[in-house]
Amino acid sequence: MLKVSPIQTKEEQKKICGLCQVEYNPDCLAYSVKDDSNLLGISQFRLFGETAVIYDLTNAVGINDLDALIITGKATLNFIDSCGIKDVIMDCRDELCSSAINLSKTLGFKRDDNGIWRVNLEGYFESPCQKS
Repeated sequence: MLKVSPIQTKEEQKKICGLCQVEYNPDCLAYSVKDDSNLLGISQFRLFGETAVIYDLTNAVGINDLDALIITGKATLNFIDSCGIKDVIMDCRDELCSSAINLSKTLGFKRDDNGIWRVNLEGYFESPCQKS
């Protein structure tokens, strides 16, 4: 069974970032996703007033589990929404963009006129099929 949990310490976050080959950002909040005790992936994100940015939403090295990332992405978006933030950006650095365009679309992100992947969470969780 998949379990998405907030990462409780910066030491644990740094370790999980290494296992997922993403840059550790101590200013970020983070979730991990596990199947039993096996690490499947990480989400690192920050809240900036009225906007949130997801920097990393990726599997651990050697894991290819899109479902785990979708569930982790939804949990991340739910937390952001519960903080009252409706505008969310998916930070698309080169390595993220090449592997996460499908994931971004699945989560409801769309490119705006400036090429930035974003989603508006207004009403996002009101319908199980809502993708903005």
